[in-house]
Amino acid sequence: MALEDQRGLLIAQAAALITAMYALLFSRLRMQHDSRPHITYGPLRIMDEERQKNLDLIYNCNDIECVNMLRMRRAPFFKLCQLLRERNLLIDSLHSCVEEQVAMFLHIVGHNQHFRVIHQNWRRSIEIVHRYFKEVLYMLLENLGMI
Repeated sequence: MALEDQRGLLIAQAAALITAMYALLFSRLRMQHDSRPHITYGPLRIMDEERQKNLDLIYNCNDIECVNMLRMRRAPFFKLCQLLRERNLLIDSLHSCVEEQVAMFLHIVGHNQHFRVIHQNWRRSIEIVHRYFKEVLYMLLENLGMI
């Protein structure tokens, strides 16, 4: 009798487990089906165009503007960016190129600017400005003798 009772108890536990898994599976499927549609973001074309105009004004205009904004002429600036890119010391991110990252860093250091001011002028979030500043600073400090 004890063996039959154990067998019946085991069958009941297995049936309960299968029922619970079945309920979980269908609740997950229902939640996926009934969930709100995901928010899709359109291209940030206007902000990207303003950002590109700002970058063009800084380092594609003339040496005077470049020196005024970055404290560096265009030729050494582009040579530095090319060197950083070739040695994989800095890489282009999805939304920002190496030139923009280095230009933000040089503008902050050259003018003793706060991240909040850079955020406003360069149309980047403060967190992004801080992240790029740290990346360029750490890269320069670690590779000071190599560059």
